[in-house]
Amino acid sequence: MSGCDAQSFSGVTQEHFDCLVQKAQSSFGIAINGDTGSGSRNGITIAWDYDRASQSLTIQCTEKPAFLLCGIITSQVSDMVNSCLGP
Repeated sequence: MSGCDAQSFSGVTQEHFDCLVQKAQSSFGIAINGDTGSGSRNGITIAWDYDRASQSLTIQCTEKPAFLLCGIITSQVSDMVNSCLGP
């Protein structure tokens, strides 16, 4: 198994992060507990680091099955984050 490049997002308020916590659980079955951590499901491990002070969020898929392309994972993560950040 291997991972993907980290994705960084700025302008992430506490409200945005709370939205992401809910979507990660309901859409992907990964529970985000705390500002920093990791969670796994179906061979995929996602790590996150949310800095409230700078309103920045880094998300990285650290492990995935070989058949699953990083492009798909990063696209889904980006779509989820952007849906919480709004226009």
